[in-house]
Formats: sequence, C-alpha cells, structure tokens
Amino acid sequence: MNAPSAPPLASRPWFVPGMLGLLCLLHVALGLTLLPAWMFGKYPDSARMLAQGTLSPEQGADFSPLYLLLNALVAPGPLRVLQSLAGAVGLWAVYVLGSRLVSRAAGLVAAALLAVTVPVLLYEATLEPDLLVMVFNLAALALLSAASPGFRAPSVVGAGVLLGLSGATRPTGLFILGLAALWMVREAWGQPGRRWRWLAPGLLLAVGLVASALPTLVVRAKVGSQVGATMSAGAVLHMGNRPEGTGLGAQPPTLLKQYEAQLRSVDRPDYAHHLYREFARADVGHALSPADAELFWVKKTWAFATWEPGTFLGLLGRKLAFFLFGPDGHDLVEVRRAEARLAAWPLVSAQTLGLMGLAGLLVALLRRERVGWGVLYLFASSVLALGFYVVSRYRVAALPAWALFAGVGAAAVFQARRQPRALALSAGLTAAVFTLPVLFPFVRDVQRQFERGETSAADGAALASALAAGRYDEATRAFERLQAAQPFTAMLRPLRGVPFESPEVAARSAALSLQRFGADTPMDLFFMAELARRAGHCEQALPAAEAAAEAGFRGVLYDTSLDPLLVSARCRLAGGERQRALADAAESLRRRGGTLDALAFAVAGAEALGDPRREAWEAELFAMHDSLDARHARASERLAWGDAAGALSDAEGVLALFPDLAPTEYLRARALAALGRNAEALRSYTVALQRTPNAAFPTAPLEGAVAARLAEAPEEWRVVAIAAEHHLRAGRLELARELYARASALSPKDAGLARMVRDLTAATPSGIAVPPPVSLQSSP
Repeated sequence: MNAPSAPPLASRPWFVPGMLGLLCLLHVALGLTLLPAWMFGKYPDSARMLAQGTLSPEQGADFSPLYLLLNALVAPGPLRVLQSLAGAVGLWAVYVLGSRLVSRAAGLVAAALLAVTVPVLLYEATLEPDLLVMVFNLAALALLSAASPGFRAPSVVGAGVLLGLSGATRPTGLFILGLAALWMVREAWGQPGRRWRWLAPGLLLAVGLVASALPTLVVRAKVGSQVGATMSAGAVLHMGNRPEGTGLGAQPPTLLKQYEAQLRSVDRPDYAHHLYREFARADVGHALSPADAELFWVKKTWAFATWEPGTFLGLLGRKLAFFLFGPDGHDLVEVRRAEARLAAWPLVSAQTLGLMGLAGLLVALLRRERVGWGVLYLFASSVLALGFYVVSRYRVAALPAWALFAGVGAAAVFQARRQPRALALSAGLTAAVFTLPVLFPFVRDVQRQFERGETSAADGAALASALAAGRYDEATRAFERLQAAQPFTAMLRPLRGVPFESPEVAARSAALSLQRFGADTPMDLFFMAELARRAGHCEQALPAAEAAAEAGFRGVLYDTSLDPLLVSARCRLAGGERQRALADAAESLRRRGGTLDALAFAVAGAEALGDPRREAWEAELFAMHDSLDARHARASERLAWGDAAGALSDAEGVLALFPDLAPTEYLRARALAALGRNAEALRSYTVALQRTPNAAFPTAPLEGAVAARLAEAPEEWRVVAIAAEHHLRAGRLELARELYARASALSPKDAGLARMVRDLTAATPSGIAVPPPVSLQSSP
C-alpha cells in the first residue's frame, strides 16, 4: 500500500507565516544596513522648538500634527528604527489585501516587491510622515478587507482609528476615510443586517474623525495654531499648480526660495510655508490670519485654472502620467544622495513598480478579478497627487497598490501558464505599458534631467570644500562641471570667488556638456543653447533653441522657465532684434500661457515697443502671480529692455511692501547703477550682499558703478571694501587682494577686513582671466 503523498509546500500551515516573516526580516535588515542613519531634520528641529516653547502658532500649523508629536516623544534614532518596523507591518498588510482579493500567491508577490522597493526603504530612513501614512492606510484597508462583507465592530473601530491617525499624520488621509466608508456601503449592499449596513460606515467615520482630531487639538492647545491652516494646504496647492510646472515636484516662487535661503536657520525648519503667508500679507497690504493667507494662494491657483484652462488641464495630464509611470522624483537633497548610494543594489524603483502594477491592473481587469480595495486605494492616492503635486514621498502611499496589482498580474500569468493566448495577451500588455515613458516626451525629459543631475553630487561637494579652503581654481573647475549638467545651478548656490558669469567658463561648460551628455535629446539641446547664449555665441544658441522648442521641450526650476523660446528671445534682444524678441515671448505664452518670466518679459517688451497687448499681459501677470513676484520679475525684464526708471519703480514698490528682500535690493542697485546714481547703487549693493553673503548676484551690471564710485572716493574704506568684495565675486582675485589690503589699511581696527586679507593671501586664483573695467585700470 502506497504511503500518502506529502501536501504541497505552499499548503502547509507554516509556509505563509514563515515566508512573510522572512520577508519582514529581510526588509528591516536591508533598510537598517543600507541606510542606518536617519535623514532630514525638519521634524526633529520643530519638535525641539515645541519642547522649548519657541514654536510659534503659525509654525505649528506647518507640520503634520501627529508626526510632530511623535518626534517630540521619540528621538530621531529610535524613530528611524520604528519606521523600518512599521514598514514590515505594511508588508503583512499588503499580503492580507492580496490574499483576500485574489490569492495568497498574489499577496506574497506583492509583499516581496514592496520589501525591496527603493522609496519605501528611503522614506523609512527619512523623518517625514509619508511612510506612516502608507502603513496606517494599508493596515486599515487590510482590516476592512478581512472583515468584509460583515464588517464586525472591532475591525471597523480598528480601521477607523488607523485611518484617523493617517488623517492626523497628513490631513489628506481623511479623503481615504470617506472613500472607505462609501466602499463599505457598497460591499455590504444586499447583505443581511440592513441596519448594520449603515451603522458600520458611520462608526468608521466617527471613530476616524475623532482619532484624527485629537493630535491636531493637542498641537493647537500647545502652540495655538489654527486648524484651518494645518500643513499649509493653500501654499502646497499653489506650489503644485503653477503655469510653469512640469507636474513632478513643487514649484514655489524663485524669489521666495531665495528669501528662504537668506533667512535659513535651525530655528526656521521648512520656512517656505511661513514666507508664503508673509508674501500673501504683503500683497494685500494688511494682516491676514493663517487660514486667510492659505485662502489667498487657493485663489491664485483658481486664477490659473480660469485664466489658462488649457495649460491647467495639460498640467493635470502630466501629473497623472508622472503618477502612473514617471521616474522617482525626490524633493529632499539628502534623499537624492541616499538613492544614489542604493543604485548599486538590485532593488525595485518606483517607476518599475508602477509599470509592473499598471500592467497587472490591466490583466486583473481583463480577468475580472475583484481588486476593488486596491483600486480604491490607488484612486485616493492619485486624486491627492493630481490636486497637489507628484513627488516620490507622496507616491509612497500608492506603492502598495502597484505592488498588489503586480502580484495579481504575476499570479494570473502563473495560472495561465498552459494557455498560450492568455500568456501572449499578458505579455503584449506588459510590453505596451513599459513603452509608456518613452512615448511621453515630458516624462523622457525629466528622466534625462535626473540622469544629468546624478553626476552633480560629487561636484557639488568638491565645489563647497574648495571654496571653503580658498582654492578657487578647483572650485571653478567643479562649477564648470556642475554648470555643464545644469546651467541654472548658480541660482541658489554659493559661488563667491568663482567667475560664474565669465563667457569663457560658460564655453567650457558647453564643451563639457557636449562631451558628457551629447546633444541628442531636446533637454540636451536646450542646455547647450543656454550655455552658448551665456558664452556670447547666439549664432549657435538660436538653432539649438529652435530645435528644442520644435521638439516640445519645457522645464522649470522653481518658477524659472526652462524655455527654449525665452533663450531665443534673450538672444534676439541682446542682438537688437526687439520685435522678434517680443514675438518669441508671445509664442512662448501661446504654447503655455501664464508663466511668470514669459509674461514679465512680454509686458516689459510691449511697454518698450508700444505694443497694445501690454494691458492684457499685465492683467494676467498680476491676476495669476502675487504682486511681489510679479513686480520683481517685471523689474528684471525692464532692465533687460533698457527701462531702468521703470525697474527702479518696481523694485522700490516691492521693497516698500517687503523691505528685507535681498534679491530685490540687488535689482534696485542695478536700476540705480543704470541711471548713473552710483553712490545709491553701491549702498543698495552693499545691503544686498550683507543680507545674503552667499548669494551669486551677477557683478557685470554693477561694474561701471563700482569703478566710478571707487574713482570718486578712493580713500573711503567702505567704498574700497565693497569694490574688493565685488571683484572677488567677479573672479578677480589679485585685484580683490589689493583692494582688501587697501581697505584694511584705511580701517586698521576692522577685524573682518584683516581676516579677508589673510584668507585671500593664501587663496589660489581661478585660472580664468576676467579683465577689470577700463576705468579701473588707471585708478589709484
């Protein structure tokens, strides 16, 4: 008699728990080994301020209530470990969803994929709330899925608490709470217990709302913050809905980010949110409550949607594409660097997982699998991303859905392994899905931007260390490499001592860009065009810009448009082709209306040329953008068009509302210099440099004013000192040494001047010849 055969391995009771346990152990060990340290100090800093009683009511509204309290209770190191353990809980939850919806195999595949997904590992090590939002939502849906369709009270209460905690961690979690309640109604429809069918969703909502409110009320009681301004919803909405936006990441105003850099300190974590409120108050000219300040930016977003509906809908479409199959986009520098360290390991990227999940979802729909909870979860996550913006840490919440659908697809393929037609259909769908990033040019362009940016981390570190040591030759070479990868790198980067304006440096960067990256993609062509323009070779820049524009390339850095047509416009304006310059700006606005720099350029050009379109463009400029940014941008473009008086009026108007803005003070100095008011120009220039010592303000527009003022007052130590600083920033080390020595001799008790003389004595020159102004060569 034959002995009974052993049951299949997968059917043994210990197999699934054992596999899940191993996956969780692998996941935690992988995360803590590859990324043992925590990253990003915004919440630890704010928790310290909360404990010390120095967190203001408005700052208290900028943070996730529950996560702020969690950071106040748990030190960063233990919290980083807790987040890895929470990620392991997420693996169990995604398995439960997969096994309940389709099969245990689908659940195990989903858990395995999630265990080795790069953003999950990254954001377990990052002290931001997004990983916990993912785990709370997953665990809640797993509870409800396991309890469906009867929905026993303990499961409903547990899910309500978890979804409420999700809402307290990030208020958008309340949206999933509402959708979950509606789904419960649908699942229980037609089931026995008619009364409970309505009571269970109501219980879920009640418990969830209470659990969500408690941490918020605790923070409010502690610091007095307004509930209506929690996590700066209006500001975040505006950051993600700008005419310039690509759909991936936030695009706050450049002026605001420059001011944030001017004020940055450990006591101002994530200060951009506060500055958004301050800009709103300055715009309206009177005090606004935090909630009303958020409403101001909601109205600006609404103005964008109504003034430029085509551009707005196009932005929504790009967001959807980036959410579904876009590349990883990290808005935190530390996370980008950590991701580069993980590149050597065979891990799963968010983009790969998204494409696998999208293919699996299509297969599941064709096979009519019951994946309703997964679709609900994905829908809630995608709607929130479309409303705000797509970035990797916001996409973390959706990764379990993609893992789940990928598991469903894998299980379906395995079940159909003896059905050639079904296998061919699945393979065809998967192949089609994986071609999507190539078919959408804006996704391709962003991928190319990331590829170029990956080369910058080492160069950025080399630049910083060389500048700190006074090795301006090494710093300049590092800057040339950085500029080759991203021509707008100087926008917020300290470059004191590097001749970053030099046409020779731009030409070297252009040669490096061509050598390292080629000119095969529209982005590469655009960067080559911009570098050629800076090198003074518009005859090369114009064809490259035209080719990039024809290919449809558009990008953005904050609200500074990476627009080939604006490169053409600036080249033509420099060459005296004023009508054609304005025509290029008008074409830019026709293709994507409402962008700040194109509108400001067009308004200034229309004023200079008497074009009747000026009034319409100006009305749109001030309707869609706050007055500080609009007037600052118009001041800059009026200077480009030769209207120094108009630029001065704009700059002084901004400073009357917001006196501390160093970038606008610098524009005021430029306007005064253009009007020949040299003494006033140097005073404004000095103030701007004192407020932001690390800002890379262009020196060329103030050359004449500095030289003339130095000739007028060669023995005035303050004039000599600002001239010395000016020439150091222009890259003229020898002249800066001479002038700093003269200033120190004129003011021998000034320790700062004496220190600069010592530092510059040991410094090495950049190796770039930057000739001084002619009038200075004969000065004393």
